[in-house]
This record gives sequence, structure tokens and C-alpha cells, in this order.
Amino acid sequence: MENLKVLADKYNLEVLDDKLSFLETLEAIIGKIEGYYVNVLVDLRDYIVKINIDSNGDRNKIKAFLDSLKLEIKEIKETECKKNYIRVVIKDGKSRTTAEIIGKVIDRTVQFLSDENIKSACGFCGDENAILKATSAIKNESETDFICEECHQKRIKELEENREEIKNMKENHILGFLGSFLGAFIGGGILWIILGMFGFIGSISVVGIIIGGLAGYTMFTKKMGVVGSFLFVVASGMAMAVAHFIEVSLQFKKLYGMSVLESIRELIDYTTNSPEIAREVWLNPYFVIAFAIVILVGIFSAKSASRDSQGIYSVRRD
Repeated sequence: MENLKVLADKYNLEVLDDKLSFLETLEAIIGKIEGYYVNVLVDLRDYIVKINIDSNGDRNKIKAFLDSLKLEIKEIKETECKKNYIRVVIKDGKSRTTAEIIGKVIDRTVQFLSDENIKSACGFCGDENAILKATSAIKNESETDFICEECHQKRIKELEENREEIKNMKENHILGFLGSFLGAFIGGGILWIILGMFGFIGSISVVGIIIGGLAGYTMFTKKMGVVGSFLFVVASGMAMAVAHFIEVSLQFKKLYGMSVLESIRELIDYTTNSPEIAREVWLNPYFVIAFAIVILVGIFSAKSASRDSQGIYSVRRD
């Protein structure tokens, strides 16, 4: 947010900092710079710069300019020239020079558009004479654009239709659970085992388990509600437990010269018949901390999942 405040002070822009839930936020700056409607939106660690343009100007020339800008500024992740706006994604939002880089992108682009006599227009329909206002939609993927009133009403209608579609969509809990388990194991469980084999702390791969678990659930069922958040915790926890158990089994194998299957069978016997060994395996502090992190993510995401499963959104128009 600090980078946005620096840019807002430099260009006299308005700062937007809205929040619906833990995962549904909007951090952006909006306003006009030398007659051009500009907004900069935070997207995880990336910054998305949008500048509205009219239908004038050679699109190939604009694309060539953006390509050269990307070659010059290595922090630019991608560039896009749409019908009515230019979009530049800048990576590494925690860099000390990020605000300076974003400012350079804005200044160079605005100067290019001015030289080419390209003006700003509605970001959706391209109307050059309409009164434009910044319109922001806060949802699981928030966005903000400068658009006219007619396009704003069309957007509201689309959001309502999308909300009804999502509300009526069935959530398949079984497929979601399966997807979450597979996603968590592939996303971080395998890495957990590999790190453990080489003597590292496997639990640091919990980030991959969380991302994989969430992605796997939504990939398999397209919708995630409160029950889905609970199933994500259970499935990801199971994937983590399997990875941890295999990691410990491989340590048995290395220590006693057993085969993999033998070490797994021996560990099952030990943990089943010896409460002391079972506690040592399952109350390993790194495993417990990793599991607690998964539970916390599930709790924090439950509210967002509840809203998302109902297609709830918030719109502000400044």
C-alpha cells in the first residue's frame, strides 16, 4: 500500500482501500494524469496499470511501444493493448523501487499517447464524450475501471446475472475433497517428502500444500462454500499427514536399511502399538505448526468462501 500512497502524492490521485473479507480486498489509486484516466491496482504482489484510450491511433504502433517498454523495464511482467485501454502488469511489488518503476511506466505511456494524439475514453465502450467515473467491483478478483454510466449499468446487470448463476451452481463436495487432496499432495506434499529425504524441514512446503489444496478444490467443483473450506482443511491435512508419514518412513529406511514398504509397515506397527512413538511422530512441532497454519487459512477463507459461493460483490462508483 505504501507504493500506492507514494504515487498518489506524486500524481494527486485518490487512494482506494476497501475490504469485504480476508481475501476480498481492493487496493488501488485512481484519477487523471495530464488528461488521461489512470488506475493502478494491487494484485497480490503485482501492480496492474490501466490507462484508458480512444479508438484513434495505430494499434500495432501502440503494441510496438509496449513491447519496447517491456524490453527496457525488466520488472514489467506483461503488456496488453485492448480496444479501449492499455494494461501493464508490473511484478515484484515489494521492491524498494517499485513506485519509481510504476511512475516511469505511467510517464512514458502518457507521453507516447500524447505524442500520438490518442485521448482517453470510456474503458468499455470507447465513448470519447461521455462523463467517466471510476467504478470498482470488489469480489474474489477485484477490479476498477473508468467507464460511462451506460456501461456501468450493463456491468451491474452482468454482475447480477453472474451472482444468480453462482448461487444456482451445485457444489460437488466429493469431487472438491478429492481435488483438494490431490492438489495439496502434488502442490506441496511431494516437496515435503523430497526435502525430508535430504535432511531439510519438509513442513516449509505447507505454502504449496495450501495453494494446491485451494486450487484443486475449485478446479474440480468450480465453487467453494463454507463446507468446502472445512473439506479443504481435512483434505490438505490428510495430504500433509501422508507426506509427513512417508518422510518419517524414509528416515526409518535410511536408519535400519529397510526397503520402503518394510519401513512403512514397521512405522505403522510402532505408531499403532506404542503411544509414545505415535506422539513423537504426530506431535512433531513442525508438523503441528504446519497443520495449524492450514486450519487458520481454512478459518480465514470460510467467510470469503461463503460470500463467493453466493456470488456476493460490492460496487463503488466515484
